[in-house]
Amino acid sequence: MYSLMAATAASKVSSGQRRTQAERSALAELRMTEAAIELLNERGIGGATLKAIGEKAGYSRGLATHHFGSKSGLFRLVLKRVSAIWVAQLDKHVGSRTGLEALRMGLTAHYRFVRGFPRHVFAMQVLNLSSLDPGSEFKPNVAEFLQGQRKVAVRWVEEGQAEGTIRANIDPVRFAEQYLGSIIGILNQWQMSSGLSLKKMYQEYESYLCVLVKP
Repeated sequence: MYSLMAATAASKVSSGQRRTQAERSALAELRMTEAAIELLNERGIGGATLKAIGEKAGYSRGLATHHFGSKSGLFRLVLKRVSAIWVAQLDKHVGSRTGLEALRMGLTAHYRFVRGFPRHVFAMQVLNLSSLDPGSEFKPNVAEFLQGQRKVAVRWVEEGQAEGTIRANIDPVRFAEQYLGSIIGILNQWQMSSGLSLKKMYQEYESYLCVLVKP
């Protein structure tokens, strides 16, 4: 909703039309969210202060505090925005596919998401890893997102078992945990180790996946 309102506000700016208060607020929120993503890439958690985010977005120092209240509040919105982009990519590539084909296209969607939105992905990774801090206030948001992704994978497996493309003796819940864990692991290794081919890692995992689940 906010992204749509922000887009409307931006189009009004270019055409010289007057924006509503709600549109101005949505546009400011979107700009500060994107500024936070840039600062997480450039400076990490410590450097992504509300003051720096507000200034990078082109606003006063206190506007970010006024909008979000705290860094955790803003980071929760960053997670929400990046998650929305990922879900849109997933829907685009998986569509109505089910079973093994959905699992395979899920890998394709993630690869293209990583390649197409590298700074968003990196910012999300920074926040995901930072959520392990015992004092993190946005850990529940990360956990909720991961739980939602596991549920999607569970559904794909159950549909595949019903249509006969996935072995009936596979536990959908355990498999979904391993599927998501493998994707996260591939991404972490690629980001932290030079010389690894992300495309090859996804392709090889897809081959293993097909052997593992086919009846």
